[in-house]
Amino acid sequence: MLMKAVEQIFWLGRYLERLDDTARLVIATSHLLMDSHEETQFGWPVLLEVLGQSAPRLLAPYADAHGRLSLADTERAVMALLINEADSPVSILATSAALKRNARSLRPLLPREMWEELNALDLFLRDSCSQTVSRQQRYQLMAEVSRRCQMVIGVLDGTMLRGDAFDLLNMGRHLERADMTTRIMDVMVLQQLQPTQIKRPKFRWISLLNALGGVESYQRFVAAQTRDVDAIDYLLACADFPRSISYCFNRIAASAKQLPHASAIADSLLRVQQQVKSGALSELSTVQLHGLIDELQTGIIDLHHVILSPCFAINAAQQRSA
Repeated sequence: MLMKAVEQIFWLGRYLERLDDTARLVIATSHLLMDSHEETQFGWPVLLEVLGQSAPRLLAPYADAHGRLSLADTERAVMALLINEADSPVSILATSAALKRNARSLRPLLPREMWEELNALDLFLRDSCSQTVSRQQRYQLMAEVSRRCQMVIGVLDGTMLRGDAFDLLNMGRHLERADMTTRIMDVMVLQQLQPTQIKRPKFRWISLLNALGGVESYQRFVAAQTRDVDAIDYLLACADFPRSISYCFNRIAASAKQLPHASAIADSLLRVQQQVKSGALSELSTVQLHGLIDELQTGIIDLHHVILSPCFAINAAQQRSA
């Protein structure tokens, strides 16, 4: 493949997974609100911060002349920035547009059925996500977005030729999934636990597991254990759950084996995998847990750059010769 196609197919996988996981982030928030007391004050700007955005900057246009936003207005603004604001770098509509652009330039590499499903997904998002909806409607809409993303992935898995393009796309998907799973976990940590150096309590966090489709598998996993395992341990270290960090890293390792720079990817991956394996996760305090999530996200960024390093090297050489 041309290096431009390598970068595009990798980003296609990231964008496709990002659509699903952004919807799951909103679903996790909905579950958290349902599980909370009606007078609980939810910190809506945290959703933007965990996605790497400056909440004050993005929310400034929504504030009144005195720079103030009510809690209800803040919720509406954050949801708009996550769902239907085309100029927001983290919105579902913006991600869908980037996904469609990449897919259009990769038509020869994609099965026709996958292209048709991507088109149907894009039309659905443009039609449905452009409207302001209630909390209940928002939950149903995000569940449908996630379902349609899974349909695209199902067609991809059943029809795409196994080769470098398939491997790169899957690496992009699983890297994005690991990144977004840590971010969804971070929302729960920041919202539900006070920063402390004391050993954190055990949490089932059904709202988090519901958002990631892991309630039943978690319950079966716990039933087979001789010790109690909370949701954070499960999502970080259970290598058999498809949305756990360990599973995603293992899938990236398997997909990278046939690539020319597989050894560099393996070295970078090993460094980030060690962060999950080091020590007893259940013994971490909330401050240490938040720090671990930050370290994982930094490792994921480094891994992203290593995977695309041949593309960066060629682009730099072209700029020097220009």
